[in-house]
Amino acid sequence: MKNLWSFIKDKSYYFLGGTIVVIILLIVISACSGGNGNSYEAIENKMVSAAKSYYENRKDILPKEEGGTVKVTISSLVEAELLKEVTDPKDNANSCSGYVEVTKIENDYSYVPFLTCKGNYEPEYLSNKIKNTKTDELGNGVYTVGGSYVYKGEDVDNYVSFNDLLWRIVKIDEAGDIKLVLAKYTIDGYAWDTKYNSESEDNSGNTSNYLLTDIRKTLNTYYDETFTKESKAKMVSKNICVGKYMITDAFSTEKECSLIKENEKVSLLNASDYQNASLDTACVNLSSRECVNRNYLASDDIYTWTLNSSSENTYKVMFIYTTIDESYASNERKINPVIYLSNKVITNAGSGKLDDPYIIK
Repeated sequence: MKNLWSFIKDKSYYFLGGTIVVIILLIVISACSGGNGNSYEAIENKMVSAAKSYYENRKDILPKEEGGTVKVTISSLVEAELLKEVTDPKDNANSCSGYVEVTKIENDYSYVPFLTCKGNYEPEYLSNKIKNTKTDELGNGVYTVGGSYVYKGEDVDNYVSFNDLLWRIVKIDEAGDIKLVLAKYTIDGYAWDTKYNSESEDNSGNTSNYLLTDIRKTLNTYYDETFTKESKAKMVSKNICVGKYMITDAFSTEKECSLIKENEKVSLLNASDYQNASLDTACVNLSSRECVNRNYLASDDIYTWTLNSSSENTYKVMFIYTTIDESYASNERKINPVIYLSNKVITNAGSGKLDDPYIIK
């Protein structure tokens, strides 16, 4: 026992020295990252906390309408003595700026911080990354189409992780908002519509009014049950094109948008999205087999109803599965829901590849 005690006593200096080294390393790492209490993320958390306190006594100026927003700047929070002046954790001589945006979501509010410490920590907007995407030697990449930025090709790095789901970027629209489609179709199948229709001998659904369709109810339920409050704050409503086609028609935005449903949170792909994704110039009609060429939306992961029904009758709808075809509205098919993200969403990681998708902050 005496020898054991002597051994431990002799080795205690090594244990003590090792412990001191570990503590020093932890201090250095903490200092390099700005410390737990003074990191960029910690500052953003303080901004949100201060904003909540700020609006606690100013509820009358919070937005009343769904999706409405207000914002409060760091300087206003400092002036209200709810936040200390914000300095850059990597450079205390550098003051930071920013604001907290507050969005009304149903019966609650979402608080999103935007912090800028010039040179060290600035918002990376996903829209800017998309616009700066180059085409590769095979032509895969982003193209300007009218006022939009559209992904074209078979092998494009347009994957996004959002709300714990994997999506693909379809385009940035003319308003600057980002259109996403679910990267893998849903497990369950859904009818586009099942209402009685006297025009159809076997009661195959009614496509006369998108507002009254089963698929719209399905998509609204998907929105309510799938997205968190924080995710909903990053999404925007859009007017969607629910116009009609013949399966032999040429792709036409004019036909697609001859009928419009306003302010929808979740929708489906349009026929023109499928055409725009192809790099084959022979993809001109809905029935063109060339559309499958060099087209990421022609993959096996896209199996979905579109928003566009048949102009020849009131009971058939276009769907995408490798090609575009039409089916009775009462049939059940998988869907790849479509959403729009605000042009202000920030990404803090990722390259857009399948195994390294853009991460929405």
